Amino acid sequence: MVHYPDCPFCENSNSSLSVVDVEFDGILLKAFMCNNCKKYLGFFQDAQSQIDELKEKIESIESELSDLT
Repeated sequence: MVHYPDCPFCENSNSSLSVVDVEFDGILLKAFMCNNCKKYLGFFQDAQSQIDELKEKIESIESELSDLT
């Protein structure tokens, strides 16, 4: 069973929280949003997409280097 915390704004615990993409001043963040009142409860930065992008660049460079030898 999943227990969802009460929203501090609307005190509704029947609806789950969602993780949504938001942008502030050009900075991409993830936010916890109440599905009932649509208010944001917290923010965090998702670095996984940036890490995946760097891994792809490294693999591309390694491939180019191996083609040179």
